[in-house]
Amino acid sequence: MRTATAKAVPDGAHRGIAPKVTLVEALADATLFGDTFGAPSFWTWFVIAKLIDGQPLKGREIELYSRYTGRSQLPNRRVRRMLLLAGRRAGKDRFFSAVSIWRAALCADWSKIMSAGELGVCLLLGADKRQARILRNYAEGLLRKPVLAREVARRTDEVIEFKNGSVLEIGTNDARLIRGRSAIAVLGSEVCHWKTAEDSASSDVEVISAAEPSMSMCPDGGLLVLASSVGRRRGYMFDMWRQNYGRDRAEDDELVWLAPSRGMNPVLPERVINQALKRDPWHAKAEYLSEWRDESSGFIDRDAVEAAVDVGARERLPAAGVGYCCFVDPASGAGPDSMALAIAHRERDGRVVLDVLREIPPRFSPSAAVAELVALVRRYRITRVYGDRFGGEFVREMFRPILYELSEQTKSEIYQNTLPLINSGMVRLLDIPKLVTQLCQLERKVGSASRETIDHPKGAAFHDDLANAAAGALLMASSKPQLIVPASVVAAGRRFAPPNPWSLA
Repeated sequence: MRTATAKAVPDGAHRGIAPKVTLVEALADATLFGDTFGAPSFWTWFVIAKLIDGQPLKGREIELYSRYTGRSQLPNRRVRRMLLLAGRRAGKDRFFSAVSIWRAALCADWSKIMSAGELGVCLLLGADKRQARILRNYAEGLLRKPVLAREVARRTDEVIEFKNGSVLEIGTNDARLIRGRSAIAVLGSEVCHWKTAEDSASSDVEVISAAEPSMSMCPDGGLLVLASSVGRRRGYMFDMWRQNYGRDRAEDDELVWLAPSRGMNPVLPERVINQALKRDPWHAKAEYLSEWRDESSGFIDRDAVEAAVDVGARERLPAAGVGYCCFVDPASGAGPDSMALAIAHRERDGRVVLDVLREIPPRFSPSAAVAELVALVRRYRITRVYGDRFGGEFVREMFRPILYELSEQTKSEIYQNTLPLINSGMVRLLDIPKLVTQLCQLERKVGSASRETIDHPKGAAFHDDLANAAAGALLMASSKPQLIVPASVVAAGRRFAPPNPWSLA
């Protein structure tokens, strides 16, 4: 690892504004933000604050800077443009709320700096309304301090106006919110998860491009800080990281910072990250370790699938007193897809067991195929099966007198929610090689607006009929307590209809 060398930051680093209170001072002052940021674990965020202030770094601060910027030289002026890539629970939103209030309420008397009748606008932008509410709540929490509360002139649901001629606006990433404004700061949260489509009027590039003209008349050039956990390998944040991370430019006032969650928040329990990695390594590596996601990635590890297989078990006979769940992946019989059905149950120790997996490959008569499957599920005392929306009422009618219910989860959601069960060793599969192959071939794919889908690879040779049916049955069985069929039902030879598993999830 390269070690950065310390350099003094020249006077006038703020070019036109001498802050009344520096960000570092505000974070340390108990009457301002000190109660929130005074814990020793927040020292990493003080390093970021020093870079924004243009203050020199010392000792371990230099080592931290070098580790998470990849640079060997420190900037010789304050950082005005920062891309802050840090994992979940690192403290980004909490820090952002403090920076926004400091910049708006404490940094300067903006009424003396801005043109007559013009307010200095600090924009705090979330990825969506939920994110904006979180940012607002953090900001409101900090403004309860008497010293800060006295600075507030008025507030609405989206605007906090201060007596010094500035206003803090908290909203979503809408380019229209920025254009035509006299901005003193633009702070964007979770920017990796903003829209990236070129034809979107508020794509990440459009929003950020609108920020520079809005800040152009601010005497010190304004402050742009964009923070996020990493996402897919596209969009503004990825492009800037690829172009600028680790490149030494001492005269530059732009910086890219990339750190894992515990790198910025040392008190985050390591077990939280380890559990996330065990449940879903692909997600956890991006969210906690700050490793960029591939556009398409394998969904499940083959070792985990093979470890779940009960060697030699091709089918398990129905057992007295056990309640079974059934999931169907229907097909028309005329196309390339098979019709598949799976039956599973839950053990007393919480494990979920796949009992039956049947496939009817094309071409087939739908009515004959359904009749065969209905006879099968009756052997397991099942009167209700679940499946996707393929075929609509036609499929439901064919399954009568068995009740066919529509799954409340999409196929991708079923796969996503079944993954932790397999990774944790709570699943027992049948020894059906085709099922293992289909599960291991599943891919994660990230589309527009970071929407993730899980499906088989493209091409006529790839299918997931067995995987879909098995995952659906296993998830249903796992989402409720163990089903025990009443002894009276068994004795009378009646079929047993378990409650709706989706309502018990």
